[in-house]
Amino acid sequence: MLKYKRIIFLDEENTRLSPLTAALFKRKARQAGLEDLSVLSRGTVVLFPEPVNQKIAEVAKQYEIDLSAYSARALREKDFTEETLVLTMDNASKMKAYARFASAGNVYTLKEFLGSSGDLKLPLGGTVEEYKTVMDIVSGLLDSLVKKFAASDE
Repeated sequence: MLKYKRIIFLDEENTRLSPLTAALFKRKARQAGLEDLSVLSRGTVVLFPEPVNQKIAEVAKQYEIDLSAYSARALREKDFTEETLVLTMDNASKMKAYARFASAGNVYTLKEFLGSSGDLKLPLGGTVEEYKTVMDIVSGLLDSLVKKFAASDE
């Protein structure tokens, strides 16, 4: 049985990696029969709702995902529950979550949760192709995450 019922993918502004990562994981999880997981994305520093980064929107299209209606959302205290897993793109976001929220728990970097280390970062000012390269890495990690959840559901 799954320990977690909800996964939140977290980055700083919730306009880059986390929205696309959440959408892609949601699709992969459904395809694997993990219907009971709620999948969201949030940011540690969201001052107002704004759309995803234009380059991420282009990469999303390459994955056949439409993020045109997406608006950034801030992480909140009530997002943390025993059944919620928060996966960050980098260690800085993980540290911000623990520093800002008294109830923060079950917060890991995506790589850390999968038994690895390192940050997932988009190159500032990078090209769409460079963003796609990072997302391809993330996609592979999400395949591993789906397998991990599918194994724990058996």
